[in-house]
Amino acid sequence: MPTRFYDEKDPRCFLSEVFPLGEDEAVASAALPAYDSVLVYVPGGKEPPELLTLLQALPGIPEHYRIAAAWQDGCLSFAVAAGEQLLFANVFPAPEFVTAEYYIFAVMKSLQLNPEVTTLYFRTPLKEAEEISLCRYFKSVESL
Repeated sequence: MPTRFYDEKDPRCFLSEVFPLGEDEAVASAALPAYDSVLVYVPGGKEPPELLTLLQALPGIPEHYRIAAAWQDGCLSFAVAAGEQLLFANVFPAPEFVTAEYYIFAVMKSLQLNPEVTTLYFRTPLKEAEEISLCRYFKSVESL
């Protein structure tokens, strides 16, 4: 596990520096050895968070720029890697698909990635209109 600034003995302390936590709120962490990283999060149920699932799937994407997303329950989970380097991972509130698209394009722009030469992998099913909308900008949109 990376040790630069993360202490695996106290993930709560680490997360509380960037996210307001309730006194009794549990904190979990998951190692991401492919990217020498750790995801620290507040568990919301029995299943791992969607972002963790995306991050674990990223190394299996065949392109150099690995871009994966999932949109469900009003949240966009989004992760980007270049080769063996994790560039971005976050969850955004996105009650409508157009809001999810906004965040996708904002991240792409901030990382200076060209969607026209990039494949976007979506883990959750898209409606036909949503996929068509994304295909106007991305080289292709594939299921993950």
